[in-house]
Amino acid sequence: MKPFVNHWRYDDGWHDIPVLLRKQDGVTREYREEIKGWHCWVYPSSDIDFENWMEMNMKGEYDCTFRFNSGNPMYTVLITDDEDATLFKLTWM
Repeated sequence: MKPFVNHWRYDDGWHDIPVLLRKQDGVTREYREEIKGWHCWVYPSSDIDFENWMEMNMKGEYDCTFRFNSGNPMYTVLITDDEDATLFKLTWM
C-alpha cells in the first residue's frame, strides 16, 4: 500500500515579508534559499520504510522530518533536486 502524499507544491524561494516586519525601505519580498524546492506531507503506510527509501533514492539535498499531525504519524518532505522530485512523484503519487 502506498503512503498518502498531501500538499505537493513547488516553492521558488521568494517569500512575502509580513507587514508588521517590513522596514521603511519598501521591500516586501525576500529570497530564502532554504525553502526553495518541492514540499509535501507524507502519511506512511506501515509496510514501507519511507525514511530508508528516501535515503537510498534521493541523490540531491532533501529534508525528511518525522512528525505527528493530530496524533497521526507523518513526514514533512522538502526535495531540492528536479530529478529527485520527478522520481518521488512517479513513485508515490
